[in-house]
Amino acid sequence: MKNSPFRAAGVCRSTWFPLARKLISFSLVTRRMNAGWINTGRMNTGWKNIGLMSIGLVGIGLIGIGLVASAVAQSPTQLPMQLQTQGDIKTITHIVFIVKENRTFNNYFGTFPGATGATSGPISTGKTIALGHTPDQVRDLGHSWPDALTAMNSGLMNQFDLVAFGNINGDYRSMSQLLQSDIPNYWRYAQTFTLSDMSFSSLHGPSFPNHLYMIAADNSQVINNPNDPTHPVSPSWGCDATPGSTVQISDVNGNLSNVFPCFDPQTLGDLLEDAGISWRYYAPVQGTSGYIWNSYSAVNHIRNGPLWSSRVVPYGQFLTDVQNGTLPTVSWLIPDGADSEHPPSGTCAGENWTVTQLNALMNSPYWSSTAVFLTWDDFGGFYDPVYPPQPDYYGLGPRVPMLVISPYSKPGYVDHTPYNAASVLKFIETRFGLPNLSARDSAAADITAAFNFSQTPLLPLTLTARTCPTGPVLSWENGKNMNFPSTTLGTTSSLTKKIYSLGDAPIVFDPSPWVSTLPDYTQTNTCPTTLNPKSNCSVTVTFNPQSAGTRNGKYEVFDNISTSPQLLDLYAIGVSALSAVPSSLAFPITKMGQTKALSVTLTNTSSSKITGVSVTLSSSYFTETNNCASSLAAGATCAITVTFTPKDTKKHSANMSVYSSAVGSPLNVSMSGTGQ
Repeated sequence: MKNSPFRAAGVCRSTWFPLARKLISFSLVTRRMNAGWINTGRMNTGWKNIGLMSIGLVGIGLIGIGLVASAVAQSPTQLPMQLQTQGDIKTITHIVFIVKENRTFNNYFGTFPGATGATSGPISTGKTIALGHTPDQVRDLGHSWPDALTAMNSGLMNQFDLVAFGNINGDYRSMSQLLQSDIPNYWRYAQTFTLSDMSFSSLHGPSFPNHLYMIAADNSQVINNPNDPTHPVSPSWGCDATPGSTVQISDVNGNLSNVFPCFDPQTLGDLLEDAGISWRYYAPVQGTSGYIWNSYSAVNHIRNGPLWSSRVVPYGQFLTDVQNGTLPTVSWLIPDGADSEHPPSGTCAGENWTVTQLNALMNSPYWSSTAVFLTWDDFGGFYDPVYPPQPDYYGLGPRVPMLVISPYSKPGYVDHTPYNAASVLKFIETRFGLPNLSARDSAAADITAAFNFSQTPLLPLTLTARTCPTGPVLSWENGKNMNFPSTTLGTTSSLTKKIYSLGDAPIVFDPSPWVSTLPDYTQTNTCPTTLNPKSNCSVTVTFNPQSAGTRNGKYEVFDNISTSPQLLDLYAIGVSALSAVPSSLAFPITKMGQTKALSVTLTNTSSSKITGVSVTLSSSYFTETNNCASSLAAGATCAITVTFTPKDTKKHSANMSVYSSAVGSPLNVSMSGTGQ
């Protein structure tokens, strides 16, 4: 209050605090009395000026009269929390960047008045269809790099029905949208503050690279989500991913390769740290579903440095920091899977979580100086009619919603300026005089068009969480996956899991609901056609490996739930009954006329005898000797010694094939050697 007009008028703290409280209460009452002003946009600036002038002219009595007149004359969506604004971006001293999951702008706000949207759209057959209604909980749709390129179809935006799971049995889930009644609180924020209808995802693709843009304005050439060869739904996508995990990258010429998902870009956190500006990245912790969206886990110098423990914190700490007055200057806020709105998680539950965070922020002292940017990371497979700008090879991707929530947001304004995630970083860089990170944030609009820093600050908008719809709900016992032990070819492994009906309506299974994506799996179950609420059944899946190696698959279970098909993920490895260690031989460079020898050990890993053992080589540059009999008892081993004899200076590759009665025969061992 150093520059407060109260102090200038000589009003002591004990006098103006009670007076201010009464005047704010009076303003809230007049807000209801004058609700029509919102629609007409009228604002009696003369009254406001009279109120302000009276402060400087007379004593306490006229101060009260002037303030009351000012409060009555305000637009009912505005609160006179400070009588003089700074009038520029420095009014903002706290920035919160909230990132939700997998929705297009048209899926949430396609029917919002004044916004660019559609209620119908073209599909791959050439027809235009009316958009259906998106259920609160919907199945996960394809949103990979290939899915996005297919959907956009070089700007025609007419193949969203072809994304994975986009259309099952004619339901066209990808060609659907929610209405105001489905997400009323998000619409209230849009009606009260600023809605951007031209914000785009950063990349033609899924979460991992799009989240990298949100901290670094760059994707490190990543175009898809990482893959764990032993467990596709990995609990980590970053530097602590399972060894052997890879992520696909592409250069600007489309040359693809796979690398470990750990990178070292300069991030906005680094710029803030260097400038002495406080920041935190609030995100799910390791071992939880949302940890895959913790982008700083994929930045080596953060994940494996001291900032990991001090700047990257559990997302639940955001509310604690707001309540304790310890919120940093810049915050990222990433929810866990259940609150993320990532299908099949519900929109109602996700909206309720957002309301809880914003209510806390708005009811704190931080509100008067805060800008919140609420956006979604990628298109999630849902239709959008607007072809995104293409500043470079990687994007932009389809439109996503963005809400700009601040006392200085333009009220009820639809901003048509093109933005993307780098625009939020640009706003932060502009506010604090930081350098740019890449060409993306350098060229991005900084979102100041969504603000009026000279307006009287907008009121906090405290909203009420809703009771979410239920209907039929299927829940898998201990999660929707089965992890089988490594299983020898010719044998089987079985696991059993319960299915629970947790909703307020029965689950009705299709006549043939179980569809396997691999022939390695069969199932039996005790499930009736109709599974009533508060009841359960069980399914037993048997793994019979058809070949050695990773044999991950899934069952698709079709039913009457809006998220159908339900997916049961299956993870397993087939092991040959006859194993070879090592599985390949790479000979050192060998001079012509000389030889090099390497050995392979064969082991019968099964519980029965293997017969008919024989060895062949595919190249005369390699010869072998072995001590293997024609049969191997259970658990027995033998050795094969391979000799490389170069006859020229070329590189030679070949296979050693071990034939036997074992399932999966022949067992192949690759060999290579170069002559000198």
